[in-house]
Amino acid sequence: MNKPLIYEPMTAFTDLLIFGLGLYFARELYGIYATKLMSVHLHFMLVFFFMSLAGLLGAMTHGIGPHLPQSIHTFIWRITLYCIGLTTFSMLLGGLYHVVPFNTMDWLKWLPLLGLIVYMILITRNDDFKTVIRFYTPAMMLLLLMMLYSLLRFQSDGTSWIIFSVLMAFAGTAVQQSGFSFHKHFNHNDIYHVFQMGSMFLLYKGVILLK
Repeated sequence: MNKPLIYEPMTAFTDLLIFGLGLYFARELYGIYATKLMSVHLHFMLVFFFMSLAGLLGAMTHGIGPHLPQSIHTFIWRITLYCIGLTTFSMLLGGLYHVVPFNTMDWLKWLPLLGLIVYMILITRNDDFKTVIRFYTPAMMLLLLMMLYSLLRFQSDGTSWIIFSVLMAFAGTAVQQSGFSFHKHFNHNDIYHVFQMGSMFLLYKGVILLK
């Protein structure tokens, strides 16, 4: 039986959309950072950059992964999970630089770095996606709490967009973990990617307003 050229075409396609969208938002935020020189924009720029890289690697995994030797397939998958960890790490730093005084960040920034190191070690030992969820979920909850605090305490511009972004990301993760599919060519991963793109757009809309 001949192997299909592209194993999961829709999943690979939506991953490529994430790749393009992430690069576009990263470029736009870099322009804002170059003008305003605010750390919050720098770290969220890295969020979109690592998201785009994860999307590209995900497209390779879902598209041509089964054609590759197992060692290369495993390597690409693991780098993808590393990128997700770096995305989450950058998102935490972006949120912290928004709500925490700059001087406090001199020591506080090391806590997310410690969490990232632990995550990298765990992923290297066991690259199951459940490990990603265990790291990603509390980090996103923390970001949500930071944005809620900023919104309620200071009525900060952009925070409501980011809150909706986090909620959409959680909804997408719930669908992905449930295994729900509309069609064999539009499965739970594809639906998750659609939610992810919506979450990226909302995040971008919020971040450009953050101070």
